[in-house]
Amino acid sequence: MDPQPPSSKSALRRSIPAAAFLILLGVVYADPLVTGRNFSGRDLLPYGMPMEKTIHDAWSRGRVPVWAEDLSGGRPVLPNPNTGTLYPVRPLLAQLPFPLAMRLFPIVHWGIAGVGMLLLLDALSASASAAWVGAATFVFSGVGISQVFYQPFGPAVAMHPWLLWALVRPASPPRKAVVLGLVWGILFLLGDVIAAGIGLLASGLWILLGAPLEERMRSGGVLAAGLALGALVAAPQIVATALLVPETQRAVTAIPLEEVLRFSLSPWRLWELAVPFPFGEVWTLEDHSVWARGSLAFFYQTIYCGAFALVALALVARSRDRVSRFCAALFGAGVGLAIAGTFVPAAWRARPSPIPLRYPEKFAVVVTLALAIAAGLAFDRLRRGEGARRWPLAVAAALAIAAVAASVFPARLAAIAVESLGAGEGADVRSEAAEQIAPALAEGSLLWVATFLAIGLVREPGAGPRLASLAILTAVPLAANRRIVRTEHPAALFGETAFARAVERRDPERAYRTIDEAMYRPPSRLQLEGNRASPWGTELTRRRWGYHVQALWNRGTVFNVDVDRGDFSRLDSLRQVSVFAATQADGAAFFASLSLRFGVRFKDQEALPGFSRFGGDAFMDWDENAAALPDIRLASRWRETSGAVEALRILPRLSADEVVLETGRSGAGEAPPGRVRVLERSPERLRLATSCPGAAWLFVLRGFWEHRTIRIDGAAVEGVPAQLAFTAVPLPAGDHAVEWREEIPGFSASRWGPVLFAILAVVLWTAGGHRMRVRPS
Repeated sequence: MDPQPPSSKSALRRSIPAAAFLILLGVVYADPLVTGRNFSGRDLLPYGMPMEKTIHDAWSRGRVPVWAEDLSGGRPVLPNPNTGTLYPVRPLLAQLPFPLAMRLFPIVHWGIAGVGMLLLLDALSASASAAWVGAATFVFSGVGISQVFYQPFGPAVAMHPWLLWALVRPASPPRKAVVLGLVWGILFLLGDVIAAGIGLLASGLWILLGAPLEERMRSGGVLAAGLALGALVAAPQIVATALLVPETQRAVTAIPLEEVLRFSLSPWRLWELAVPFPFGEVWTLEDHSVWARGSLAFFYQTIYCGAFALVALALVARSRDRVSRFCAALFGAGVGLAIAGTFVPAAWRARPSPIPLRYPEKFAVVVTLALAIAAGLAFDRLRRGEGARRWPLAVAAALAIAAVAASVFPARLAAIAVESLGAGEGADVRSEAAEQIAPALAEGSLLWVATFLAIGLVREPGAGPRLASLAILTAVPLAANRRIVRTEHPAALFGETAFARAVERRDPERAYRTIDEAMYRPPSRLQLEGNRASPWGTELTRRRWGYHVQALWNRGTVFNVDVDRGDFSRLDSLRQVSVFAATQADGAAFFASLSLRFGVRFKDQEALPGFSRFGGDAFMDWDENAAALPDIRLASRWRETSGAVEALRILPRLSADEVVLETGRSGAGEAPPGRVRVLERSPERLRLATSCPGAAWLFVLRGFWEHRTIRIDGAAVEGVPAQLAFTAVPLPAGDHAVEWREEIPGFSASRWGPVLFAILAVVLWTAGGHRMRVRPS
């Protein structure tokens, strides 16, 4: 473990820390790996797992996941940048049972992140011990562990060390560009714009501050080449997303600044760099355990990276070398971007956001990345005798004194804390703060004491003290942040509820959809009690159908919450109509026309128009709308209009068996009853056999979307918008075979991007045959 020039290390010896780190992850997360339980909490059940299930199911069937049939009445999957459908890990994990794949998913990415940081610090000439400290700081930070809840963002965060490694590693510019292009391509496939922006920020700062002056132009060219090559790798994703985004709610209806900035990192939360949870037991998701609720928002439960990260930042900030300047600038940029939203005046927050990207707290990843690199560099500098020994003990003593004061004068200090944060006026808030502040400070003090001991061991000769130091510096962030992760039995997450089983019995063909009626009614007493009784949100989310959880059981909704703002703008307009229909006595026809046959609500709430109870329990009622029509049917009557505005005006006045069609002309029609047989039904494909006595329209409850192929008896036809948000196809009289295939937008051109990358990669790799010998200092 002695520091030495990386070029002198054998490949086997350099792989030992990576193997050890992966083993450590397996030990730390034996639950869920060994127990068979699954990660749970926050966004996982309402959004992450259902979306992953949709993708997993398609890949496991050998299909590309282009369409989600069970969400928002049907919408694209692959073009949605939040899904990362083409990210290679997803089709690989699709070969495993879904619960096992979900257990492995975050652990795999913690491993990827850790190995990436080991390689990055090795490329910066750090010792193996120092690289280990950096990896532990990054992965076991509050930000790192919190990625378990954010499956669209977490894998992208794991790629950031790899981006910097690909940029600073010793190689000829052509070969460096190839590797960099491959890493950028993976990041682009993951689709998260903020994650890509973080990668670009870190790379740009390295070139400006970390690279030698004579290398900056060359490094800039390598970065530009890597970005271009990465765009070729991810061309199918980039083109598909570019064709989807203009049709989504996020682009058409501007997001207000209030929503965009909802999760901005409060400057008060910078205290978390010294104390893991100073504002209460945030990891519990129970409001009464977070005394700062209301005044602070927590996208990440904490930004704590371990006390050594602050020691490292102080040590690095005093240095004038290039890498130290890079770390300091990266830390400052991360803090500035993460907290900037808190300074936006309240009067501006109702305005539309100029950029449809949400949650600046995501930039806390930049802070963690900078602190992890600094921790690795500082470890080696401490071993060389640099830095002060005593001040971390002074911090520990100060926190201990503060903890004692908070214990002796709990009410007074709690009142000061609550007033400073504006956390509320109630006595409950002050009493909760009085109970929670002292233990948090005491824990922080103990962690600083442990860090002080580790720093002392760093400078002792021999492998034993050094390994003990590594163990402590790994254990400190892990001990503080491991509690963020929670697990539950798979049946408690994936098992069908009693209501879902009842719906399955009544609709085995899956021709109808379900609505969460409670969304349309004021919160009731039972609903509030349910919120308090389900602090993790698991059971209440499963029993309500307002988010995406129903996709776990392959059941569909139309008006579920648009968590990622990825719904078509047409569907969002229809959602507004549904709010109006829910208040009207004649609104039953509207819901019936959209195949909304089943509903669920709390027992003390009123049913939606047309719905009546067929079952339930002491908590919730299960409703059925017997007049609902199937999601694939021949329209009995129709109205034709010139466009969406006219269709929106007509829609609320239609009977259940009528559809409004945007054909570009005005008129009306009807057809005698016909028949539709579903021969094949999957999210990607439909095969139907129809029989119509006269010319008619085939209505399909799938979002209107031009990027699909519809053939009738082998001849291509175009669909038109029906019921504003869905699709109808004209059928002549007679018997017909209908084939419907969802497509990857723009794939006929974008598929050549990866091919061109492969050709250029071979050319560049061959051209850069000699390896650079110069390593960054």
